[in-house]
Amino acid sequence: MHRSGPDGAPWVVLVHGIGVSSRYFRPLTRALETTHRVLSLDLPGFGASTHPRRPLTLAEHGEVVAAVMAEHGVSGATLLGHSLGGQVVVELLRAHPGAAARAVLLGPTTDDRARSAVRQGLRLLRDSFGEPLSFVALEVRAYLACGPRVYLHTLGHMLAHRTEEALPHVAVPVLVARGARDPVAPRAWVERLAATSPLATTAEASGGGHGVHYTHAEELARIISAFEAA
Repeated sequence: MHRSGPDGAPWVVLVHGIGVSSRYFRPLTRALETTHRVLSLDLPGFGASTHPRRPLTLAEHGEVVAAVMAEHGVSGATLLGHSLGGQVVVELLRAHPGAAARAVLLGPTTDDRARSAVRQGLRLLRDSFGEPLSFVALEVRAYLACGPRVYLHTLGHMLAHRTEEALPHVAVPVLVARGARDPVAPRAWVERLAATSPLATTAEASGGGHGVHYTHAEELARIISAFEAA
């Protein structure tokens, strides 16, 4: 877990995607922490966290994030979930409507027109060719640390979850965002997802793939700040 930023500043909580860890949020954390308090954590079974007796469901991951936020006195936050982290954020806010002031679903999964392990794997592979080697290396190390048992169980939960059915039950403003070159979360899927909720809007960084928070952190931080100010 990582916490930084000036006392009294607004909170941003960062929730990572499948197989990885909070480490890949470091560029975005640096871009945000001059104006925000930033809290990022490793979900159970990922990164530096302990491995639970069994892999958790998305809703259970949401409960873990809610508990960490409560422990650190986080209120009025912007809750940002990347990829599968967006599904965790949606489930958290369904169960705890007052846990955050707003949410950002960045590169959200799972596209309803590519809801299979093979299609998602091919999209992620395609994305990796456009990402910096440092980002790919971070991901590979995290995947190895996570292990196949946790990854595959979590993948099953990711594919079974219907973000487009859950999002209408979220009662706070939501920004559905992506990098302009993200093959995992295509523009059409982001627009379809946002259309399911009257509280949702969309945004797109000028570049970046699925790792837009790593490659275009400063631009993404400006997008987040504009969303908070709207």
